[in-house]
Amino acid sequence: MSKNTREERLVRINRYLAMSGIASRRAADQLVVAGRVTVNGLLITEPGLRVDPKTDEVIVDGRRLAEPEARKVYILFNKPRNVITTSSDEKNRDTVLDHVSVKERVYPVGRLDRKTTGVLLLTNDGDLAHKLMHPSSNVKKEYIAVLDNKFPHALLLQLTGGMRLKDTGEKVMPCQARILDDGLQVWMSIHEGKNHQVRRMFETLGFEVKRLERIAYAGLKVGELRRGEWRYLGRKEIQQLQQLVSGGV
Repeated sequence: MSKNTREERLVRINRYLAMSGIASRRAADQLVVAGRVTVNGLLITEPGLRVDPKTDEVIVDGRRLAEPEARKVYILFNKPRNVITTSSDEKNRDTVLDHVSVKERVYPVGRLDRKTTGVLLLTNDGDLAHKLMHPSSNVKKEYIAVLDNKFPHALLLQLTGGMRLKDTGEKVMPCQARILDDGLQVWMSIHEGKNHQVRRMFETLGFEVKRLERIAYAGLKVGELRRGEWRYLGRKEIQQLQQLVSGGV
């Protein structure tokens, strides 16, 4: 069974030094008592100390035995309007990392334009992020677009059938769409991630998107999160993301 919790992973320092090939357990005890071992920058002299091989930094006579493994974190953020989806901004504008405060260095998975609100995933798991963003993974993204005029049912087939964008001539893949109650709002589900894709699709058909919210990404929804709030993903949610891309890149 895999060791998931810190308590399960803890081992006595002499055993860890022996496992690292530094010395036998008895000799390791002597190294500790002699003040030649530090753990996370602190000098230790207690042979019975237990350490976490996965996260603790152990140094013997100036030699680091192993680099602590960075904790993988997965964050769901409800992005507000006018927040930039980058780690930093040369114009000193509000970025997602001004709202998500964690000690790990995380990055947005994909982008939402400045005006678009809603679901954004951030992580330091580069492998998973790459797979989620790769076209072969076909990650579903759901939006609600608020338009300047009512959208007619007669144009639904053009919107969903795999249209060419007016500005560049690019062809987008077929998608799903549904006109909501008042006709000014349209729910959309796409698998691509072209720049400003949803806005450009409506512009091609003569409509301006006044407000755009991403309500789901890879099955993740904001739930009770208010604008600007974030939370860590649960274990099941992380497993679902991993399963989603397991046959991808």
